[in-house]
Amino acid sequence: MSNKTFRQVIRIGHIIEGILIALFIYSPTLAANSTYIALMQFVVFPAIAISGLLLWQQPRVLKFVRQMTNQNSNA
Repeated sequence: MSNKTFRQVIRIGHIIEGILIALFIYSPTLAANSTYIALMQFVVFPAIAISGLLLWQQPRVLKFVRQMTNQNSNA
């Protein structure tokens, strides 16, 4: 996967997660649903934080991943 494709996939996921957060904030029926609250707390918020970090620090993250895979293949 090229860097451009990787960034596009992460960006689209980040946007979708943002839409889910906006629905959580502005929809009173979803904010009262305990399943949706659990989904937001344990899936969406961590996912948006990770995707945001990946978008922000993509070169460093990919460099780290390459180093880790090289170490695993050499061992």
